[in-house]
Amino acid sequence: MRLALYCALSISVFTASAFAETATPLKKQYSEPTRGFLIEHGSVSGQGQVSIELNTGSDDFNNGGGIRLGLPNSELIINSGFDANGSNSAVLKYAMKDFKTSNDATNAVQWALLGGVSQFDAENGGHNTSALIGVAATIEADAGTFTLSPQLIHSSSSGIDSDTHVDIDVGAYVGVIDTTSGMFSLGVEGIFTTQDDTDNTFAFGARWAYNERVNIDLVPLILGKNDVSGFPGLVRLNVVF
Repeated sequence: MRLALYCALSISVFTASAFAETATPLKKQYSEPTRGFLIEHGSVSGQGQVSIELNTGSDDFNNGGGIRLGLPNSELIINSGFDANGSNSAVLKYAMKDFKTSNDATNAVQWALLGGVSQFDAENGGHNTSALIGVAATIEADAGTFTLSPQLIHSSSSGIDSDTHVDIDVGAYVGVIDTTSGMFSLGVEGIFTTQDDTDNTFAFGARWAYNERVNIDLVPLILGKNDVSGFPGLVRLNVVF
């Protein structure tokens, strides 16, 4: 009887161990940046979260980088050399209380106030300085994410009259597949502007959330004043610390 009890206990332990080893692993908790390819989302990084960004591209895009710092209820984004002008910018996003579209908290709209400045060297040897204020709102629905961000921008260049215009950024993204090698998603963005002599911009790209800390954006097609086409196009790397 005692031998049979020991045998039964051994079989139970073996079975439990085998089941634990073959159980379906939990999904990874990805830490994607609070931005799309070119535009900012309505969410902000958690306090104390820091991520470093590097970007490179083809055609008129310069190599550059940036840092995203999670602050109390806000996020500070500092970029250098991002866009065709090689501009330097600093943007602060301040998170507002989520707006619930229904009793289901998963459909809440995340939104934040935006304020920032940017500067780049103009072709005539002068400087262009811009200041912006705006708002960004993002909602997640099933596998899709949607962002809307209207902004008021005032620009001034040495030797040129100042200009005030409106930009409206929109973005739509969908998760395609989550694998052992990371999660893959696709997205499309549009930047509509009232600025004189400036075209609207459209971007089509993909994001590879490689693991909980590393995200890679590939944007092979950007249509605007300076088109970018070809693979991999604009590449943005985001690493969370």
